[in-house]
Amino acid sequence: MDLYLTPSKITEIIGVEEGIINRTLKRRDGDIEPYLRVVSAPPETPGGSPRPQIQLRIDGLPLLIKKLTYNIPTDDIIENLSCQVFHITHLKETCERLEGENKTLVAKNKQLQEKVEDFRTQKERLSAEVDKLQSQLISEQSKTWVDRLLKRRD
Repeated sequence: MDLYLTPSKITEIIGVEEGIINRTLKRRDGDIEPYLRVVSAPPETPGGSPRPQIQLRIDGLPLLIKKLTYNIPTDDIIENLSCQVFHITHLKETCERLEGENKTLVAKNKQLQEKVEDFRTQKERLSAEVDKLQSQLISEQSKTWVDRLLKRRD
């Protein structure tokens, strides 16, 4: 995860309009200032010059939310943050479930690989027996009827 957030990313996280976030960050409040940095953003039009963009370090997010609550209803922020917590919890549970399924599938894959190896070994053994029987058949076919007849009298 990136340590710095753009205003658009902050908008996604807390659900406040990007314009409000930009205005709050551009005020460069003394409490928020240590968490800000300005970087070059890609130009809006092809061939244009890069423009400066303010970014907020992630640990400054609580202070920004505190500053925003002075200007906007906190219900919106709380609702969005609760949705974010729910989403993170859901992702964590899904991740744990998938890790369990992955362990099960890895074990099953190992068993199947062992079976495949057993089948290969069995196939090689059977191929060797078939080759041996074919060579015996060829040697029997190469004998003349007299050799076979005389062999039986022995």
